[in-house]
Formats: sequence, C-alpha cells, structure tokens
Amino acid sequence: MVKNIKEFIKNRKNIFRTFQNAGLYFLGSIIQSIFALITQPIYSQYLTAMDFGVLGYFEAIKGFFTPIFIFSMTSVYLMNYFKQSENENKKQIFNITIFLMLFNTAILFISYIGIYIYFKKLDVRIPLNPFSWFILIALLLDNIKSIVLINFRLRRKALSYFLFSAMNTILNVSIGLFLVAGLKWGASGRMLAPIISTIILIPYCIYILRKYTIIHINIREYFRDARIAFPLVLAAYAYFPISNIDRFFLERLDNISELGLYNIGISVASYIQLAYVALALAFEPDIYQSVAQHNYLKLVKLFAMIFAPYLICISIFMYFSNSILSLLTAGRFIGAEPYTNITLIAVFLTGIFLFFDKIFVAMGKTRLNLVINSIGGITAIIITYIAVNVYGFMGAAYGKVLIAFIMAITSALIAIKYLKLQKHNIA
Repeated sequence: MVKNIKEFIKNRKNIFRTFQNAGLYFLGSIIQSIFALITQPIYSQYLTAMDFGVLGYFEAIKGFFTPIFIFSMTSVYLMNYFKQSENENKKQIFNITIFLMLFNTAILFISYIGIYIYFKKLDVRIPLNPFSWFILIALLLDNIKSIVLINFRLRRKALSYFLFSAMNTILNVSIGLFLVAGLKWGASGRMLAPIISTIILIPYCIYILRKYTIIHINIREYFRDARIAFPLVLAAYAYFPISNIDRFFLERLDNISELGLYNIGISVASYIQLAYVALALAFEPDIYQSVAQHNYLKLVKLFAMIFAPYLICISIFMYFSNSILSLLTAGRFIGAEPYTNITLIAVFLTGIFLFFDKIFVAMGKTRLNLVINSIGGITAIIITYIAVNVYGFMGAAYGKVLIAFIMAITSALIAIKYLKLQKHNIA
C-alpha cells in the first residue's frame, strides 16, 4: 500500500514536471513575439512608415538567405541525436558548428555581392548599406544561438532554454529601444540591436557549447550531413515565395511608405498566430497519437477543437482591428487596417495548412511537404506577380489569401487521400 502511494506521488511529480517544462519551452518560444507586441507602440512613435518599409523589405531578403545559412544542420543533428552515443553527439555538433561558421563567413560575402548586383540591375531605390550587412551578420551569428537552444531542448534543460530565450529578447528589446527611441537611429538601430545582443551572449554560448561538444573536425562527415540536409533546404526555398515574394514585387511600385503600411498590417495580423501556436502545441501529441492509432474521427474532433476557438479569436481581432492598430501603432498608422484585416484571413487558412502538415509528418510522409511547398511556391510567384501588377498593394494582400487557400485545400485533399489509403490497407 505504501509502495503504491509512493509510486502515485512519483507519477504525479513527473506529470507536473512535464507540464512545467512544456510551459517553459512554450514561453521561451513565444517570448520574442510577446515583447514585439508590447514594444510595437513605442517603436511606432519613433519609426516612420518608410522605416517600416525598409525593415519589411530586408526581412524578406533575410528570409531568402536563411535556408542557406542554417542549411537545416540542426535537423540532421536532431535526426541522429537519439541514435548515437553522447560522445558521438558532442563530436557531431562541434563539427557542424565549426564548418557552418567557416562556410557561412564565405557565404556572407558572396551573398552581399549577390544583393549588390540585384540592387544595381533592378535599380532598387531602398538603400543597400548598411542594411544588407546587418541582415547577413545577424544570420551568421544566429546559428550559434540556435545550436545552444537545440542542445537545451534535447537535454531537457527547460529552465535554461527559457532563461536564455528571455535574456536574448530582453537584451534585444533594451538595446533596440535605446538605439531607436534614445539615439533616434531609426531602421538602422532596429536592425543593429539583435546583432549587439547576440555578440553580448557569445561568451555564454561558447561556455555552454564547451560542455556539449568534443573537438572533432572532419569535412567528409560535414558533407555527409549536408547531403542529408539538402532536401530540407530545397523545401525551405520552395516555401520562400509563399511567405516573402510579395515584398520583392511591391518594392518595384516605388512607394516605400505604402510598403511600410503593408508591412505593419501583415506584422500586426501575425500576432494572432500566438493563439494558434498555443492551441497547436496543446493538441500536437493527440494529432500524432490519432494518426498512429488510425483514429480518424478523433482527428476531425481535434480539427474542430483547434480551429473553432481560433476562428473566434481571429473574428474578434478583425472586429476590433482599428482599435488594436491604434493602440499598437500609437495612432500613427491606421492606414494599415485594410492590410491587417485581409491578412487575418490568410493567417487562418495558413493554420489549416500547418495542421495537415503535422499529419504528413505523423504519417512519415515528409516528402509531401516538399511537393506541397513547391506547388505553393510556384503558385505564389504567379499569383503575386499578377496581383501586384494589376491591383498594387491591395492585390498583394488578397493574393496572400488566395495562396493560403490553395495551400490549405491542397494539403487537406492530399492528407485525406493518404489517410483513406492507410485505412484501406489496414482493412
């Protein structure tokens, strides 16, 4: 009897610790978005619409180079982590980190040359410097933080994960506010802040990585890992037009202030995704379990349990969008409201696509992600190009909705097809 009670108490403690860790991981993952939401009104007082246009445009350029700088190496490390010994893991992550930094240093300069040629050939009116250097240096340094965070997660260091994420965000916000509100450096200050905060954290990152690495340099092993990662890099580039191509086409309209309003609109709309993240994380284990157990009725219920409250949240956000924009932009950029309301529809449809994407992963059909991303990417280029050239900024916003709709429908139809085949094979 006493033994059973002790076992029960032990199980209760384990369950509590699991939920506590899940909460810390969740907060660590979204803390940057929360602070972005809180500081948006302050930045809006000191940044112009043109500043927001510059920030949005270079964020899109950064999105283009992100896959090549990261090269999905953390995913390869994740794939192997539980299949290898601790020493093998330590050797692999050291090897990955060293060669990523070496190759990315070279890629940084090659990328700058590519951006320079693009700006000159297309006569881009947005200043090239110093913004190009800011995004490329940020990409180079971000890998170090990503590798530290992935090690915290794999080793169940939830509190360390949260504290590191929180410290990075607090430094970023503090420095950003000082540079933008204090020194009036505008978009330059906003983009420089993450670089400075990362440089401050590098000594701590090195200290942590020394604990989780063993010196091991083998270029053949790195290229082996790179070959494994290559399809994931292609999938990331296939998705790029879906999320970023609009800013490239809109820049050609030569109206950076309106591009700023557009960028504010889609940024504010993206805050509602915090609701989806919370719901998706809460039910993610159930999705994987339902697929594994072929419980398709439960999948339908999970869909309803996620998207019914999510739709309510989006509807409320849309109804009060004018007031929310006024609050978040200090009443300066109400002109972004149409872009916010239209983008909210795209955000909801994207959530549906992500739901079915989880089902593909649960079924082990990860190649379908590349197929759907490729379809979506090609469609996004065609739709956005036509929409921007015919209807301008509003066309780009409605184009996002159409693209998200195509992605949601395509992923749903393919997922249902494979679930039916799975059910038929069991029968």
